[in-house]
Amino acid sequence: MGPAEIILTVLTAAGGSAVVLAALAAWLGKVWADRIAQTQKLHADIDVDLRIRRIAVYKELWSATALLPKWPKATDVTYEDLLRFSENLRDWYFRKGGMYFSRSTHDKAYSPLQDALAEVLKSKSSGLISDDHYEKIRAACSTLRSALAGDIESRREGPE
Repeated sequence: MGPAEIILTVLTAAGGSAVVLAALAAWLGKVWADRIAQTQKLHADIDVDLRIRRIAVYKELWSATALLPKWPKATDVTYEDLLRFSENLRDWYFRKGGMYFSRSTHDKAYSPLQDALAEVLKSKSSGLISDDHYEKIRAACSTLRSALAGDIESRREGPE
């Protein structure tokens, strides 16, 4: 075998290996792309399902916060009403919807509302609520409603 034949044999062998490696790389790329696509679809399906479930349970919680509207201000809310409100929130949380909260909605909206209610109720337990207490709890309810809307993306701008 002459030098030209040796060089041609080495180049052919190297080229054949390159073709095999290229085919293997393309196959592995497709396998990983398919796996990534399946994972993304699964996450998208979970997100849609969670959003649907949240909408169903958040409606009741949203309505409960109407106890303390900004416009016009309710004039007959009592500390007893606040206690029932806190108890209703607790019951809703454990029986219906607490498991659907995002971490941020729980930590930055629901828990602070319950903490504010506990603090206000510690200072007074009967009679009409003061303006300061009304505003404190009303603002916490507003924060909760904003967080609920964020969880279900209901305040996202629509297409133009």
